[in-house]
Amino acid sequence: MKNNPPIVALNTRILVDLVEDTGEIEQRELIIVTSRQADFQSGLLDENVPLAKAMLGHGAGETIPYSLGGLKEIRILKVEPVQDSVPGEGAAKRRAAVQKAAAQSEITNQMIFSTASGSKWGDYEVDMEKILGEDNQAEEGEE
Repeated sequence: MKNNPPIVALNTRILVDLVEDTGEIEQRELIIVTSRQADFQSGLLDENVPLAKAMLGHGAGETIPYSLGGLKEIRILKVEPVQDSVPGEGAAKRRAAVQKAAAQSEITNQMIFSTASGSKWGDYEVDMEKILGEDNQAEEGEE
């Protein structure tokens, strides 16, 4: 019975060289995951993005031409199935980060308004507890 080497598929860990047009090489370890689990900063690559689609079905030792985003090719160095479960909290972390950024933006907007409106419409108080309370409720809802 012949032992087939693993190929890039959902829930596989891949070690790749991303070769740029300039000749620079960035080595990354990625795991191909579903959209819900994806978090590129953590190495969890959405199976539906062009980079993942280009690698699907290929194996270690292959070089794939890839001309997108300043890259010219992908060299697949190693492919192995993921033995442990892939964390599914990438999307939840992104939502929490976006909610936190939105709250910070709202605070900034209200502070700017309060300084600008004071001279024209009277004093305006920024309700920090309300803004931060909404942000904390959103984070608790994510857990």
